[in-house]
Amino acid sequence: MRRFSLREKAKTILLCAASLNLGLSSDLPWLGIIFVAAFIVLLFRYDALRVPVYRKSVAYGLIVPFAIWWVLSPEMEYGMSPWLVFIPAYYLLSLAYLQKRSLGNGGYDVFVLFNGVAVLLLSCFQASRYGVLLNVFALLLLLHAYARPGVKWWKHALFLLLFLGLSAISFGGLKYWQSHGHNRAERMADYYAKRHLMGFDPVVKLGSFESNFAGKYNREVVLRVWDTLAPKYMRAAVYEKYVGGIWKLPAHHDRMLYASRYKVDYAVFETRDSVSSADSTRPVWVQSSLDNFGFIFAPYHAVAVAAKNADSVEYFRPNIFKQGETRRGDWFYYMPTDSADPNSTHSGYGDVPDSAYLQVFAPLAGFLDTVAMEMGLDTLAEYPGLLKSVAYSDAIRSYFLNHFAYSLKVDESRAVAEGKIAPHSDPLRVFWATRSGYCEYYATLSVLLLRRAGIPARYVTGFARPEVEPGRPYALFRRNSSHAWVELFDGRWIPFDPTPPLFVVKMERPSWLDMKFEWVRARTARVFHVLRDGEWRLALNSWQDAVQNILSMAALYVVLGCIVLAVISFRFVRVLRRRKSNAGYAQSVQHWVKGLEAAEKSLARIGLVRHPGETVGAFLARCESEMPAGEEDSRVSRKMQARLQSAIQFLHEYEEQRWNQP
Repeated sequence: MRRFSLREKAKTILLCAASLNLGLSSDLPWLGIIFVAAFIVLLFRYDALRVPVYRKSVAYGLIVPFAIWWVLSPEMEYGMSPWLVFIPAYYLLSLAYLQKRSLGNGGYDVFVLFNGVAVLLLSCFQASRYGVLLNVFALLLLLHAYARPGVKWWKHALFLLLFLGLSAISFGGLKYWQSHGHNRAERMADYYAKRHLMGFDPVVKLGSFESNFAGKYNREVVLRVWDTLAPKYMRAAVYEKYVGGIWKLPAHHDRMLYASRYKVDYAVFETRDSVSSADSTRPVWVQSSLDNFGFIFAPYHAVAVAAKNADSVEYFRPNIFKQGETRRGDWFYYMPTDSADPNSTHSGYGDVPDSAYLQVFAPLAGFLDTVAMEMGLDTLAEYPGLLKSVAYSDAIRSYFLNHFAYSLKVDESRAVAEGKIAPHSDPLRVFWATRSGYCEYYATLSVLLLRRAGIPARYVTGFARPEVEPGRPYALFRRNSSHAWVELFDGRWIPFDPTPPLFVVKMERPSWLDMKFEWVRARTARVFHVLRDGEWRLALNSWQDAVQNILSMAALYVVLGCIVLAVISFRFVRVLRRRKSNAGYAQSVQHWVKGLEAAEKSLARIGLVRHPGETVGAFLARCESEMPAGEEDSRVSRKMQARLQSAIQFLHEYEEQRWNQP
C-alpha cells in the first residue's frame, strides 16, 4: 500500500473540503463532487516519474470560459450576487488542480496552498455551519502539517487561541457594522437612486424627475437604442388622472397580450397584424441598465414589442406595454418599413379620446380658469375644430417661453413668504407663482389647460432627444434625457412639448474619454447580446433539424457501413505487412529485445530506470551498485526479489551475447 505524508493528506483534505463546500454553497453539488473525485484520484495516482508539464497557456485559457460564465451569471436587484464570489472561487480551484497535477514539473506547492486557502475562505459565503466547521478543521490540519517539527504543544494551542480570537473579533465587528452602520439609510437611498430610474412608476408624483436631472448619476447611460434612425421620443407611460400633484395610470389595462411568435428567446406581442409579416417590420434592440418598473419603452411608430422571459404583458390603450414589476433589462420593438419616415405615422395606437382625457382635478378648476385668462386662452375658445388645438398649443408654448424659466428647483418657501400662495399648496399653484420649474410641471399644467378647454390631452413620460453620433449604430439616452410631455388629440394623437428648450442647451457634452469608454461598453454589450440571443441560434436549430433529417436516411447508414469496412480492410492489410516484415528478423534478436524490455520494467518497480542514451552496460553497473548486496530489501517481497535477480542475470547475458553472431 502506498504511503502518504501528513502534508499530502492535509493538503488533499483541504482541497476536498473547499470543493465540497463550494459546490453546496453555489447549488452545484455535482461540480463540487467532481473536484473532490479529481483531487482524490490525483493523490492515489500521482507518479513522480511521469509528472506532466504545467502549461500556463491552459491556466490563462481558462479565464475565457470563466469570464463568459461571469457575464452570463444571473443578477440580483438588491444586494451582491453570490456568483461574484463563486465563479472566481471555481477558477482558483481549477488552478489548484493544475498546479497539484504538475507538482515538481512547473507546479509549485506554494500556489496550490494559496489557491486552496483562497477557495476555502470563498466557499464560506452562504455556507452552512457544518460546512464552515469542516473548513476550519481542514485549515487547522493544514497548519499542523506545515508546522516546523518539534514545536511544543502549548505553542500550537496559543496559535489556535489567537486564531479563534481574531476570528471572533472580526465576526463581532461585522455584526456591529451591520446593526450600527453609520449613514446606512443614506447608503441605501444612494443605492436605490443608482439602480432605479425615477418618475416611471405607475403612480408618479410631480418632482420625481429631479433626481434624474440633478443627481450625481444624471450623466449615466440608461438606454441604448440600436438603430440608425434614432427616435426623438421613447414613450414609457401615458397617465390618465391627476389628483393633487400625483399622476396615475389608467385603473385597468385594456387587455393582456400573449406571444404570437418568438424571436429566439424573445416573445413577440403584437398590437397590429402587420408585425406578423417579416417583410413589413424590422426589430430594434433596446438595452436598459436600470429598473424601468416593468415598462417597455417604445417610440411612437412601434407596432409590437418582444420581451425575454415573458409569456404575457399588460397592454394599455395608449400603446403602453407593461410586465408587472419585473426588471426589464432589454427588449425589442418593431417599426413598420412601409414608410420612408417612420415618425410620420402616429395613428397606430388604436384608441380614441374618451372622457378620461377631459377630466380636471375639481379643486383646480378656478385656478385653471385664472391661468387661461392670464395666458389669453379665453380669446381662442371660438376657434373651430382642428384649429383650436393648434391655437391653444401655440399660445401655451409661447407664454411659457416668454414668462417662465427652466429650473430644477421649485422654491415654495419664497412664494409663501411673498404671500402669493398658502403653505402646502398644490404643486401647480407653486409652479405658477414661482414662474419656474421643469418638464413635469410644464406638461401637467398644459394637459389640464387643454382639458379645461375641451381638448383631449394626456400626460406622457419617457425619454426625449437622444445623443446621436455620426457613424454610430445606436442612440444614447441618459438619465437627464428623461422627459415629460403632452399628447393632444387633433384628429389623431400628436406630441406637444411645452417645456422651453433652454434645458437642451444646459446638457453638457461628454468628454472624448467618456465617449471612448461608452463605445467599449456598448460594443461589449452588443457582442454578449449576440452570443446569448443572436440569430445564430436559429441557424443552429435549422442545422440540427437538417442533421436529424440526414440521420433518418437509409443511404447514410449504407455509406457509414462502407467506410467501416474500408477502415477494417486497411488495418488488416497493415497488420499483415507488419507481420511479414517482422518475420525477416532472426528469432534470437526478438528474444533479446523482449527480454531487455521485461528486465527494464522489473527494475523500474524499485526506481531503477534506464536514462535516455544510457548503454546497457552502464545501466547494469549502476543497478548492481544501488541494489542491496547480501541481504534482503524489506521494501519488496521475496517474489519481487527473485524477479529482480532474474532481471540482473538477463542483463549480464545480454551484455555477453549481444555481439555474437546469431
